[in-house]
Amino acid sequence: MKLNEMPFFFFDLQTTGAKPESGAAILEMAWTSSDGKTEASLIQLPNEEKIPYRIQMITGIFNDDMVAANPADQVFADLEEKFKSHRCIIHFAQFEKPFLAHQYSQWNKEFPFEILCTHEIAKRLFPNLPTRGIKGLAGYFGYPSQDLKRAAQQTEATKAIWDGLLAELSKQGIETWDQLQEWLNVTPKVSRTKYEYPLQKEKRLTLPDQPGIYRMISKWDEILYVGKATSLKDRVNSYFRGQKNRDSRKLEMLTQVYDLRVTVCGSPLEAALLETDEIKKWDPRYNISLKAGHRNVVFFNHEMTDIDYEQSEEFCIGPFSSSLVFDSIRNLRECLVAGKFHDNVFYEPIDATLVEEGFKVFCERNSLSAETFKSVRNMLALGLWWNRQFELLEDDEDTLEDDVQAEFVSDVSAEEVEELIELTAVDIADKIERHIMRAGRTYLRAKELTRILNADISYKPADSEIEMPYQIKVRAGYIASEANKERVPKVSLWNGLNIDTYDRMSVLLMELGKIRTQEGFVEIQYR
Repeated sequence: MKLNEMPFFFFDLQTTGAKPESGAAILEMAWTSSDGKTEASLIQLPNEEKIPYRIQMITGIFNDDMVAANPADQVFADLEEKFKSHRCIIHFAQFEKPFLAHQYSQWNKEFPFEILCTHEIAKRLFPNLPTRGIKGLAGYFGYPSQDLKRAAQQTEATKAIWDGLLAELSKQGIETWDQLQEWLNVTPKVSRTKYEYPLQKEKRLTLPDQPGIYRMISKWDEILYVGKATSLKDRVNSYFRGQKNRDSRKLEMLTQVYDLRVTVCGSPLEAALLETDEIKKWDPRYNISLKAGHRNVVFFNHEMTDIDYEQSEEFCIGPFSSSLVFDSIRNLRECLVAGKFHDNVFYEPIDATLVEEGFKVFCERNSLSAETFKSVRNMLALGLWWNRQFELLEDDEDTLEDDVQAEFVSDVSAEEVEELIELTAVDIADKIERHIMRAGRTYLRAKELTRILNADISYKPADSEIEMPYQIKVRAGYIASEANKERVPKVSLWNGLNIDTYDRMSVLLMELGKIRTQEGFVEIQYR
């Protein structure tokens, strides 16, 4: 019987960890039949265990979902009844096999199906493909694999991979089970020598050496990624250089890229502005930054105690991309008003006693009274004054960036933080200063974002060969070819505008800042 006529089913497990010997258990199982019908079931965890938080985030299966879980023996009995005399196909079966063996050992049995691993076949057929993981390989064969979090999604992707592998095996004269088994036994797994990509080399080598944006396109015509470039030719080809220490996510994407679409722009700044709009338009799954998602612009009231998503006379301070931007100074104010410090003033937990000691050092150092900080506006005013008095050095910026990154690690306990960095009261005083200065800069940036909503901009990068500066007209947050003379009233300037406009104006400010830093020419006339 030929392979394409044999009875197979496609199988996948989701588990609570990597190995059953470390206590991980089967969380979900799914199967897809040869005719494409898919079934899935959550599996009751032993002793009513809870799903680890990390696994909930990875799989999208939450503890509340487990009310619908079924006993393992019942689900596996259904599987055996449904697929008598079938063979089982799994992608990367070396993960599932230990869990299946462990589960069946509890019943003094063995898993009753012969297993075929599509990953093992792919390793022999495509030794130089950038990745043979399930998402990359399914995409290589034209299956829009998306996130593949759940077991049912993975079995359907495995079926698509098997269909693709069948066609490749047929080209090599392998059409029966016996021929496949013999081929697997005699064909060694070859080490990768050089990455081979589905995108034709000529398509990227003939790209223009000009600024613009590029879109990486899948076999099913999905835009997988949008990027900007000073030189389209150099930037795109940089993805395909090198063999060692490559980013696995990029390799997964490149395994699925069959085509490129580019738009040439007049300058790198224009490319950056177009990029942010294109990312919002297409929501490419391999882009991370500048995606709209569930983000909103937010505005604070005068007292900085409440927020709204629309600008008004009451909520006039903004725009900001998150309600958390002033959380640390707002938390500090709440502690002072309550007369008691807590562990969560900053983004990472720090002992309340240490924070209180650090605040005292901060006040003494700057000859300030604690009463000053019972108002967020007072702290903002201090941050504004400091920013106007002092110009931050480059190494200070690096310190701030490191500080931000460290503070958004949400799964680190207070004990672990103190083990990594033995913080002192002086460190906390320094941190308070940085947060107040950052709050001041954030406030100033919001004002600049509002000013630049209506502006005429001339700019010329330092390395530009053009004689006359580039010209950009911005009206109500959009890049306009001709100026609209009507100007939105100031108090409602951001009404009707959203995170798309916020990102567009942020990118514009950042790119103009780069030109200034590189000693180029920038002139802004606010309207």
